[in-house]
Amino acid sequence: MKYKAVYDVLNERRQTTPGFCYDDRSGWRASPQTYMTIQRPLWIIAEDPATGRRLWITQEGTRFSIAIRRMDEQRHNYGPTYHITCENRTKLAQILRYQFESKTLAV
Repeated sequence: MKYKAVYDVLNERRQTTPGFCYDDRSGWRASPQTYMTIQRPLWIIAEDPATGRRLWITQEGTRFSIAIRRMDEQRHNYGPTYHITCENRTKLAQILRYQFESKTLAV
């Protein structure tokens, strides 16, 4: 699988953290492929109540990024959005794991 390391981190978090969920809207799974699915092959929204964060995990063209916002108990976003850019899928998975393990927002 193209993004195996990223999905491994997400699935591990889902299995070990109550309430964690993610919505996979990735274009690489789409059939037929369109301009938008090609431009945004990775697009996942993850909600982690344990850390109080919502993460948007994306790839646009060759750029990988994670956008992070705080989330309250009702799962509403608040505060600023933090952006992390990654050079490849492996680094993206490493940074995701670090975000899930960190008690504070690590940007």
